[in-house]
Amino acid sequence: MALRDLFSTISIKPTTAKRVVGIDMGASSIKVVELENRNDVITLTTYGEMQLGPYDEGKAVGQATVLVPSLERQALVDILRESAVKAKSAVFAMPLSSSFVTTMSLLADPKEDISPRVRVEARKYIPIPMSEVTLDWAEVDTKLDDNPNSRNVLLAAIQNDALNRFTTLLQTVEFRNPPTEIECFSTIRSLYTTVEQNIAIIDIGAISTKMYLVRGGLLQRMYRVRAGGTLYTEKLASELGVSFEEAETLKRGIKTGDSQFGQLQKLHVGMYSRVLREFAQVLQEYEAQVGAPVSSVLLTGGGVFFPQTESFVTDALGRPAVIVQPFNKVAYPAFMEDTMNQIGASFSVALGAALREFE
Repeated sequence: MALRDLFSTISIKPTTAKRVVGIDMGASSIKVVELENRNDVITLTTYGEMQLGPYDEGKAVGQATVLVPSLERQALVDILRESAVKAKSAVFAMPLSSSFVTTMSLLADPKEDISPRVRVEARKYIPIPMSEVTLDWAEVDTKLDDNPNSRNVLLAAIQNDALNRFTTLLQTVEFRNPPTEIECFSTIRSLYTTVEQNIAIIDIGAISTKMYLVRGGLLQRMYRVRAGGTLYTEKLASELGVSFEEAETLKRGIKTGDSQFGQLQKLHVGMYSRVLREFAQVLQEYEAQVGAPVSSVLLTGGGVFFPQTESFVTDALGRPAVIVQPFNKVAYPAFMEDTMNQIGASFSVALGAALREFE
């Protein structure tokens, strides 16, 4: 992993013809997106999603799980086969649960090389021994305080055990030494455009909701709260006295005109209101630091598909929030447009991982 390589450019620069598959191993499902350079046009060739719950005995579609290596490999083999992936190259998006991302401040002259100090100072911020992580960093321009000699650094660390685990997993399906990056950077790559300088990305996942504050395409700050689609389904099942599977089916199919929508919406608001209040405070503090407004909020992740999520987040944060369409960055057949618009927000990570190879 090299964050400086990630931060060097966000724009897509087609290179020689190749196929690449981006892999997103989430808490409840695994997703893949395969891209190909066709005559200097980055083109979607296939995509797919496989629920992980059914691989773990006793768990249902939508439930979060941590599979043993043999079942993880089986799920990966299945999704690659079912999606007809032909790529020999892959980029793996490392889950945030196996990673650590934060921003720290150093006092140093603007011309000083801070490289030797970063690893020493990082020990104060990373909660596990440095020998157990792979660390990288990049300097960012967010001001964390008013000191003119303050230099601000984005730290990113991946647990070595997790890195080795996923590297071995991919090698067993003949992806040799695939690039690995933390999922937040894949998400940013798939969603960022040069139109807006300051944006917020809110990713509603299975067990956590994350907010990424992005300036000029670079991650400036990240905030994560334990609240997500799987946890919502668990509460819904308890509230209705039904199984997780029945609650998940109801949640996925609910429409605003359905008789039970009001009950589900009340529970949904209860799940995420506190999260959004915290995000609103973080946004205000960030805007004060950078001296510029966050122009828009982009919504991604499987949890954004609950009806009226856009308006709910817009009202809570006091600024426009829109569900993203990340597949707009690549070419695909016109007849797939409705499908891409319906599912795109859940494939931001996998798409962004694949796009890395075309920078």
